[in-house]
Amino acid sequence: MISYRITSIFVGAILFLIIIRLVRKGKLQERHSILWFVMAVMIMVLAFFPQILDKTAGIFGIHYAPNLLLTLGLGILLVQNLYLFLYSSRHEARIRELAQQVALLKNLLEEIRDEIRKPPSK
Repeated sequence: MISYRITSIFVGAILFLIIIRLVRKGKLQERHSILWFVMAVMIMVLAFFPQILDKTAGIFGIHYAPNLLLTLGLGILLVQNLYLFLYSSRHEARIRELAQQVALLKNLLEEIRDEIRKPPSK
């Protein structure tokens, strides 16, 4: 049977390699990858030193240490979700503004073309 420590180290290393590959291919921006790198490193650190998790859980009064991991994971996902919604909303507003500007420029271009095509008045 494989130890949870070996499994955790393997999962952390695979996550780390996947994030590096996504960044190198340009599918994930560097600023978004930092949180994922931190999580991969934390998985590996906690696999090497599980007593850190036990002591941290004790400090917060949590009797079952894996509950601390679930709580932290949920908190991280909620914060990341909020950040992505803010990011998306900001870009959606900017895209709408740019689309309006393009429409105005197209309209102005059509007006200029119509003026040029008009025969000169005598």
